[in-house]
Amino acid sequence: MGPGDLTFGETAIVERARHGDQVAFELIYSQYQQRIAGYLCRMVQDPEVAADLTQDVFLRAYRAIGQTKPGLNLKAWLFAIATNAALSHHRRRRLIQWLPLDPVDEATPTSGPDDCIAVRAELVDALAALPRDQAACFLLWAREGFTYEEIGSMLGISPGTAKTRSYRARLALARALRRCEEGSR
Repeated sequence: MGPGDLTFGETAIVERARHGDQVAFELIYSQYQQRIAGYLCRMVQDPEVAADLTQDVFLRAYRAIGQTKPGLNLKAWLFAIATNAALSHHRRRRLIQWLPLDPVDEATPTSGPDDCIAVRAELVDALAALPRDQAACFLLWAREGFTYEEIGSMLGISPGTAKTRSYRARLALARALRRCEEGSR
């Protein structure tokens, strides 16, 4: 079963929500709220803004789910709404900052040498420097497990464009890692 496949139970819940069942939508919210919030936090680099955007995403989803077609790919649909919310936030604020794949707490000891912190910081900087469209494609692919076809559909681009943007993001991150490794020698 792929990342976009729904279980029979989830399909039934989505159908109930599409027909106005508030309890069904609450189940959707409880299942996806943390993942959407984590994704948005990585996208906007501000937990408070991410929390606000998460609420906005589910409010938009609640209002729009009745107009969706049967067989809705719920996960892809919710992440598309979240991506659009994050990109709109960046456009409004003219921010080009992104969070790392995983938050770094430098006060917490790492399992490796001090170089791990430097490498991670370099990767955080490289991810922050990526164009927003590349970062979105990369995060949706690497962190959330969407296929290029799903990403393309979510962002209104071709699967090839989604693959190219993700590839360019990986190249930039690899270059940053090489620079960091060369600097530690």
